[in-house]
Amino acid sequence: MDTVMATARMRLARKPSPVCVLAACLGVIPAVAQADYASTGLFNGAASQATGFAAEGPSSNWRLEPTLGVGLTWSDNVRLSTEGKHVGDWSLRVEPGFATSGRTSRSYGSFRASVNANVYANEDSLNRTNLNMFGTGTVDLYERKLMLDASASASQEQITTLGAPASGAAYNPNNATQLTMFSLSPYFRWQWGARETGEIRYRATLSDSSNSFLNNNLRQDVNLVVGNGASPDPLGWYLTGNHSVIKYDTANDSKTSDTRLYGVYAIDPMFKLRADVGYEKNNFAAFGGEEQQIYGGGFEWTPSPRTRLAGMTEKRFFGNGYNYEFTWRGPLSSISASFVRDVTTTSSTLSSVQLLGLMIAYAEAGTKAPDGGKSAAKTWADRGLPSLYEILSGATFVTRSYYLEKRAQVSGGLTGARNGAVLSLTYTDRRRLVDPALLVPGDQLANFDVVEDMGGTLVLNHRLTPISNLTALLGASRSNGETLGLSTTTRRRDASLTGSTSFGQGIIGSLSYRYQASRGASSYDENSVAATLGMRF
Repeated sequence: MDTVMATARMRLARKPSPVCVLAACLGVIPAVAQADYASTGLFNGAASQATGFAAEGPSSNWRLEPTLGVGLTWSDNVRLSTEGKHVGDWSLRVEPGFATSGRTSRSYGSFRASVNANVYANEDSLNRTNLNMFGTGTVDLYERKLMLDASASASQEQITTLGAPASGAAYNPNNATQLTMFSLSPYFRWQWGARETGEIRYRATLSDSSNSFLNNNLRQDVNLVVGNGASPDPLGWYLTGNHSVIKYDTANDSKTSDTRLYGVYAIDPMFKLRADVGYEKNNFAAFGGEEQQIYGGGFEWTPSPRTRLAGMTEKRFFGNGYNYEFTWRGPLSSISASFVRDVTTTSSTLSSVQLLGLMIAYAEAGTKAPDGGKSAAKTWADRGLPSLYEILSGATFVTRSYYLEKRAQVSGGLTGARNGAVLSLTYTDRRRLVDPALLVPGDQLANFDVVEDMGGTLVLNHRLTPISNLTALLGASRSNGETLGLSTTTRRRDASLTGSTSFGQGIIGSLSYRYQASRGASSYDENSVAATLGMRF
């Protein structure tokens, strides 16, 4: 969940993902939507040393921007109940907040926070107040060598993907939890010789939810990368080591570690070959603890600044692991695809991955500016395209389990002067690795051995006038949980139409209609009409 939060591992040198920029600009990506592959070595290696300090670009003083959002919604099924039990109601949303961002010669970052208060005319038991926040930042502690990354987030998440959404005017409070995450990551970088570099990093991540799923969960990572694999001439190498411990108050600690030695051969500046050998071990109870030699190979091909294809396959304790990526960006279009099989701990569901794909495609399409996608992010917002919360509510689920994830995602975008279209297709297969007895009741991976999700989302946008836009969204998905040969399935459909316009500097209003339906483990239909007003001061 390419990550927005500071990652403890260094990856292949490449331009930062537009998702990072969009996250900073929009400030609403849920914490656990950021994939965090605990033991992956498929792309570990030398990373770009680029940073965002003012000395490397235009200086921007830190500034504080108050915000206020208000909305009025009518829903014919605010509890997302089954047929015959629908209850209609009005709901009022008031969301004061603030945003700050900037950079100096020794620091840069952004932070957004808001308090979302929802009040219902008749269904008082649905009244709630939630904290939403997202922030990342970096501080130079000593001469660009000793650095500190920090991040914080709070969001409302689903307990199970088979249940109803966890946020929005119509939601199921029994399937919702508030998830808060804080992370601090000091690291030290050094260089010797003409090409050799190194980095050692420590990261502590505290996760807490409003129920027992992730209460007082502390993850600690120590990571090391040394070598010259980023600039082979024509041969290169790098050595990596990773150790991770997750501590729980009411369960045994989970531990995993690995070390790898990579060799790199640059056939030419555009094509590189990679091979690695290593060793890994963990205490996953489902396997009785596992130790395994690692070996694999891969390649990276960059025929142009706009096209990149890279991949690697390894022999791991769970079988074959792999990570393949393809990106292409034209003047007004883009395509991206990824295929991954690896171990992870941070749960990112179908919907979150789909939306990240949508934003990647949009950010990479139609912008030639060398700003990492910021202009595309601004265009996304200015055109009234829906935010993460507006597109998909409760887009993640929380779990204590390490799991094996197989994921395939394809996204594409077209951006014109007045029209835009983005399509994302995703498939995920998650298999529990730890003993289910270590998981609390209700944890999705305690109830199922395997959770499979697939679906797609299409966003169409048309600029009516220089200040008015029309956006349509169509989505469909299927979630399936399986254990002991028995399966439980939920199928969803979602459609919305939104018109938005600017009423002046920093004021955007919108009127939208939404229909959503679900069949299976969670069955409901809902129609809603919403009017919103967002203000920046």
